[in-house]
Amino acid sequence: MAEEEVDGEVLRGGVFRDVFDGLGWSRFVPHAAVEVLGVVVLLGAPTRDQIGRLVGRTPDAVVGLSGPAWDEFEPWTEHTLRTALDGAAPTPGEVARANTEDRAWLDGLIAEIDSHADALGVFRPRTLSDVLDYLTACTVLIATGRDGDTRYELNPWAMLPAEVLPLTRDQVDEEDALRWIGLHRPVVRKLIDLFGPYADAPLDVLRTTLLDLSRTCGVDLESTRAAVTILADQPDFEVTGDAERAEPGAELEIRVDWANFLEYRLDIAAGTIDSP
Repeated sequence: MAEEEVDGEVLRGGVFRDVFDGLGWSRFVPHAAVEVLGVVVLLGAPTRDQIGRLVGRTPDAVVGLSGPAWDEFEPWTEHTLRTALDGAAPTPGEVARANTEDRAWLDGLIAEIDSHADALGVFRPRTLSDVLDYLTACTVLIATGRDGDTRYELNPWAMLPAEVLPLTRDQVDEEDALRWIGLHRPVVRKLIDLFGPYADAPLDVLRTTLLDLSRTCGVDLESTRAAVTILADQPDFEVTGDAERAEPGAELEIRVDWANFLEYRLDIAAGTIDSP
């Protein structure tokens, strides 16, 4: 692969992360959108048929584009649920409850995306072809005519979900909060690393200042302030002092609850909750 092709793919990968994760579109698309956007990152400006063939895993573009927009629901079994929870074998009642809750969550997500498609004036996503039209209507993709065919490219100027979709006030507030956390997540993780969670003798408490933390983490003061504020809202950390208003040289005490940390961070790793 030529060097310029590699550079182009890297740049498109950055746009994908900025739009899909940074703007929050990952929460408002069907399952197949990830693979569709992956093909766009790989090829740059694929045609509709190319996307259908690659995502649909078939040389027949028509068949590929008729592929499903959503993954089929896979019911939990006692074995799979025990593996996921990494604990004692669940009872049949617990398995049934997990299936009921997950099925309801998926049905709710599909219904929500359907309502957004209705508002955008496109078909409710059921096929890969529908997904392409939905992503274009959401401004995540740009569709342009080129060489007698329509090609799809990532839109680096994609709008926020709240600017395109009929979100409720609560949803808009939640999206704002999630984007703010996502923006500062790398600094939050640097702060957590200062406690040495994987060291033989991790720290229980850190007495420091915003200025010292900024220098240690190699980031600007306001990013440090935001990260400490976020950390203070986490259930496994406690910050003594008002990080939002503290002077750069004022002492703050950051304390970690290791028992809570282990349980909470394992939940994050398992994907059951979303957090810094």
